[in-house]
Amino acid sequence: MTRPPGRGEHSLTHTDEVFEALADGQRREVLVEVLESGRYDVPELTDGSQEIAEANRGFLREYLSTARECNAGDKERIKLHLVHIPALADERFIEWNRDDRVVTKGARFDELVPVLELLAELRTGRQATDAVITLGQ
Repeated sequence: MTRPPGRGEHSLTHTDEVFEALADGQRREVLVEVLESGRYDVPELTDGSQEIAEANRGFLREYLSTARECNAGDKERIKLHLVHIPALADERFIEWNRDDRVVTKGARFDELVPVLELLAELRTGRQATDAVITLGQ
């Protein structure tokens, strides 16, 4: 693949990271909420879901990152706690205070803002006009 002039490996890697962060609906929901209100309150796991989550975090993280069905516990909340929020925090797009169960903007959050603003407009039904998205400049 030929890279466009002036674009290096860093730009491609950066763009991949942005799209990975936005690839899942739960991640987008968290990020848009942080954009609009400055924070996202992470729902608490039920006792049953907490037991499942603590049983084997490594196995569960791998299992939940696939499309397999899981009938035990609240799969979406467990995924949020063990897959999506940690992935966004690892990339420094968000800060996660686990004790208070609050997510706020991370050091790299501003890299997502152009896309998140467009998503927020589309979500609320406002017409997205003159949308220009610039990634990895």
